Amino acid sequence: MEVLPIALVQSEVFRKSPTTNLEVLLEETARAAKNGARVVVLPELWNQTFLKTETEDTAGEERRILNGFSSLAKRHDMAIVAGSVAMRCRESLLNRCHVFGPKGNVILTYDKIHVNPSFFEREPFRPGTTLGICDLFGWKTGILVCFDVEFPELCRSLVENGARLLLVVGAWPAEHIRIWKTLIAARSMENQVFTVGVNRCDRGPLVRFGGHSLAVNPFGETVLELDDRPATEIAWLRKDLVEKARKCNAVWFSRREDIYRKWR
Repeated sequence: MEVLPIALVQSEVFRKSPTTNLEVLLEETARAAKNGARVVVLPELWNQTFLKTETEDTAGEERRILNGFSSLAKRHDMAIVAGSVAMRCRESLLNRCHVFGPKGNVILTYDKIHVNPSFFEREPFRPGTTLGICDLFGWKTGILVCFDVEFPELCRSLVENGARLLLVVGAWPAEHIRIWKTLIAARSMENQVFTVGVNRCDRGPLVRFGGHSLAVNPFGETVLELDDRPATEIAWLRKDLVEKARKCNAVWFSRREDIYRKWR
């Protein structure tokens, strides 16, 4: 698919109500599909409050999530990057992102690699170890969860493995929204790919999330930016812009990996 319509679902998260959150996100995802989106992206940790360290009946909750998004993806012939949710695996909690393909199957399960100690994640969440990359309608796509976008090494690894689109599911505080926007643009420019970040916009007792979900093209230009209120909007991404950007400014083709390796 040469032009990819991708929906950014910027939502509030209702405290202590994962069922309500699931219903709202399923409704927004269906609405985006009817408006022409082929890919829908949701924010981080929408199934619980941000600082909660335990979840009840996580196995049952995961089944409900999988069934709901699987059904929608198949019905609308679309892909869904279902944000991230807290899921228990044996003795640990994982910050996990499920990606559904147009046949309704889970084509990628990605566990957040970089755990942010500033937000009390170090204790409840176990960091993942596997690169998150998949194919969405002919677009090789890299998946990142919030704090992951701070690490250029991870983003570069995704692009070196063929990604032309980076999708960031976030829960970024309002007081640092300038950093969020700068990082999304920087990852696009330094890798000459599209980067789309989808953030939460709810206010909790300790953290207020800042919204400003955005899509940036390989030239570093903002294609779409939301404000700090709940909204679902579609960005139209043109695949040919990746090669155009790399021809106009040969950053990607001017890398010196043989030299870089000597310094490691």
